[in-house]
Amino acid sequence: MSRRRTVADGLPHRVYERRGLKVYSVGYKRPDGSWAFRLKCAANDARAIAGLRRDAIRRSLTQSADGSALETVAHLFSDWIHWQRDLPAKSTRKRADTTMAENAREAKTLVAVFGEMAIVDIRPHHAYTYLDKCDVMGRGPKANKEISLFQLVLQSAVRKGIIDANPLKEVEKLATAPSSRYVEHSELALALEVGKRNGGQMHRAALALSIGYLCLRRSTEVLSLQWSRVLPEGIDWTDGKAKAENKKHVLISWSDELRGAIEALKLLDGLIETPLTGFVFRTQKDTRYTRGGWKATLRRLMDACQIEANARGVSFQRFNLQDQRPKGVTDKIEDKHTDVQDATLHKNARMIQAVYDRRRKVVATPAR
Repeated sequence: MSRRRTVADGLPHRVYERRGLKVYSVGYKRPDGSWAFRLKCAANDARAIAGLRRDAIRRSLTQSADGSALETVAHLFSDWIHWQRDLPAKSTRKRADTTMAENAREAKTLVAVFGEMAIVDIRPHHAYTYLDKCDVMGRGPKANKEISLFQLVLQSAVRKGIIDANPLKEVEKLATAPSSRYVEHSELALALEVGKRNGGQMHRAALALSIGYLCLRRSTEVLSLQWSRVLPEGIDWTDGKAKAENKKHVLISWSDELRGAIEALKLLDGLIETPLTGFVFRTQKDTRYTRGGWKATLRRLMDACQIEANARGVSFQRFNLQDQRPKGVTDKIEDKHTDVQDATLHKNARMIQAVYDRRRKVVATPAR
């Protein structure tokens, strides 16, 4: 195992040198104590020693966290994720946990396609081919996000000296239209009705949709809500995209509809102990929903709603938890509420106007 450096020799972490009587050596020691590489020259050759030190520093930057060489795209993604998770909590470069969870899923998709390629072989046309194929598959917006991550991770290869320039820096993303989906009150009401009638996890999913709407929350914020945040004066929410030490809070005060949804959840779980603990929206095993588990539960609810809508001859379009935040924002704007930005915890109103305001008709007064 490597030991803590006792002399300030100007060498990076895990790079060690030894000045013997006849031989000078410098190399990179892996976490398990073995050498990734070790360079040697005559101890009396000052020019050769300087050259080996420079070479060792350069080569050390291309070593992954486990001491292996960073050669393939898969190596680079693994090293970047490891680096992100090891950053101090207060680092300005550290991403929020929810962002990293999404990045890990995006990285898995990218590695499945590009993982075996050498980092130095990546070219712009590889990204364009990927974007074009994803566009045909109907996943253009997601592909844009994945290529953005690829650009970011390749920039770390530039910083390490593996490549001189980021080959994807100038890649143009697919043109995408912002979502204009607005969940109608009748659609949400049908989901609540069908969920309550079917009971169990379907009812829980319907209540999650309702609370997401009433509180203008992101899906990850709703599914991570714990009973300890349900307070006598309302529900205390945090910004799901902010870092732990920078999280802002917003208290959404009680309304009759919001209190009714919470009471329905307590009744559904038979919760009578005080204080209540655990996740508000949880599986039958009392654990938090996984991404796949939630999607499957919501799909069952939407399937049941579609069948009911067809039987009644009414219009219904499937929706998800992500659609509830725009619905809540739009309804508050239409009702002329002045606390929309406070409710969403956005730093400015630009995102609200550009992404969440789904009004189809606005009213304005004449100039005079």
